[in-house]
Amino acid sequence: MSQSEAMQREQAKSVILVVDDAPAGRETMEALLYSPSYELHFASNGPEALSLASKKRPDLILLDVMMPGMDGFEVCRRLRLDPDLAEIPVILVTALDDRNSRLQGIDAGADDFITKPFDSAELRARVRTITRLNRYRRLVEERTRFEWVVGHGAPPAADVVFGPCPTAVPL
Repeated sequence: MSQSEAMQREQAKSVILVVDDAPAGRETMEALLYSPSYELHFASNGPEALSLASKKRPDLILLDVMMPGMDGFEVCRRLRLDPDLAEIPVILVTALDDRNSRLQGIDAGADDFITKPFDSAELRARVRTITRLNRYRRLVEERTRFEWVVGHGAPPAADVVFGPCPTAVPL
């Protein structure tokens, strides 16, 4: 396999961030989601999750709700406030199954819920569906940007580096 093929294959992987304060929870998710299709990253608390999300730009975040310090609801709210992270799909993974907790999750910006204990086949199916939809959304965004550049042309290289020159005189 050439280096370029290896890079394309690596880029084709969906990046998933799993956030759970319990090591057993992270290990369970790793065992269920281990696949050549996924690049898994793990965080054990809210601040670590926000930092990793910013660095890795995951295609999906699986977020435990009940964590000490910053809970999953607060992590979700903060993700939605960050323009660079606001569009990342978030599935709350929670033992809370009451109506008020679900409403709180929706208000925080969650896209979906999985109640613990969860069905492993259902978890895999939801992850597969969301990562596929997110990958498609990103492809459409890239295509739109490409079409804009083709239709409008790229700005001159100097403008990219220095910005447009306000005192430039046409020759």
